[in-house]
Amino acid sequence: MFINMTKKRNPGLIQAAVKLHQDGVIPANTYVIDLDSLEDNVRKLSQTAKEHGLNLYYMSKQIGRSGFVGQAVEQNGIERAVAVDIDEAFELKKQDCKIGNIGHIVQPSKSQWEEVLTKLNPEVVTLFSVEKGKQLSTAAEKLGVVQDVILRVIKPSDMVYPGQFGGFLINQLEDSLEELLKLKGIKVIGITSFPVLQINSEKSDFEFTSNMETIKLSRKILEDKGITVIHVNAPSATSCHTIPMLKEYGVTHGEPGHALTGTTPLHAYKEDLPEVPAMIYVSEISHMDDNYAYTIAGGFYPRSNMENALYGSNETEILEQHTKVDCVSPENIDYYGCLKREKNMKVADTVIYAFRTQVFVTRAHVAFVRKVNSIQPELVYFQRRGN
Repeated sequence: MFINMTKKRNPGLIQAAVKLHQDGVIPANTYVIDLDSLEDNVRKLSQTAKEHGLNLYYMSKQIGRSGFVGQAVEQNGIERAVAVDIDEAFELKKQDCKIGNIGHIVQPSKSQWEEVLTKLNPEVVTLFSVEKGKQLSTAAEKLGVVQDVILRVIKPSDMVYPGQFGGFLINQLEDSLEELLKLKGIKVIGITSFPVLQINSEKSDFEFTSNMETIKLSRKILEDKGITVIHVNAPSATSCHTIPMLKEYGVTHGEPGHALTGTTPLHAYKEDLPEVPAMIYVSEISHMDDNYAYTIAGGFYPRSNMENALYGSNETEILEQHTKVDCVSPENIDYYGCLKREKNMKVADTVIYAFRTQVFVTRAHVAFVRKVNSIQPELVYFQRRGN
């Protein structure tokens, strides 16, 4: 999906990866992230957000959710994380990263609220239900604190990814607020929904989903109940390009994830976006038959939209030799990838892919590198079997 754009905008990353792999510094089944470019992308996002008065939480699950990368992001301008689940939050906290939002997609379990409040100290908690609000409030009252919360709001016709439905139905929101406002351990300060943006059919820009209208309607319901809404969170594809769009709709918070590595869907089609592609996946040819070359896997993702890959054994070859990705089957475990065999392929050739991924659901390693455009690129951090 991103191989052509990465080759065009950040060829040094591809060349650095083949050198590190062929030199034995990194193994196959490794995501390689250009840390210099990632940090530059973060600075651009932070500056754009400041110019438009938007607050940002960074999402780390796409790139391995480690405290190492969390610190790198925080030191370059985005100071708090959104944790997709409590396990991500704990991984980040191991290196003192700050948690901005928890409960965004996966709600903590009923026994974990005390840990959320005492060990994670989030700025806000996203709630999906009155029941979760009661659990959190009970834990907060016990500790003598009041936790700010935002409500995930939804209507049945909104866009929701499979397995992610949940939230306060807008036609029941007024009644739910009656219950939530009685709870002494929480304070409702805002709303959220997901996804709020999607790429259009022409692949030329992002457009708002119906979820944005749900956010607007829900905000009015909250305000009619006397709630001062200071937090309107609209995640999905938050980037330098979409931040002005979000601000125009009254959004206060965004959550860049793929923008950190220049891999939102639009980055595959537009080469003038500020964020530079900064992540690729490295494999190698394990064996071949008459038709196919099989590559060591473990890091593929069902929604990756892979089409082509690069192969070769040195920095020159890798930019000149490409082939088609074949036999993609999300129904099976990705022990191997499959490429159309070319005559000049060799066992142990490096293979470079670049696609939309979620590292935390794979079995892949993550390598953070610097100086990708130098003679000697540097591996600065290796995360084995990325969490």
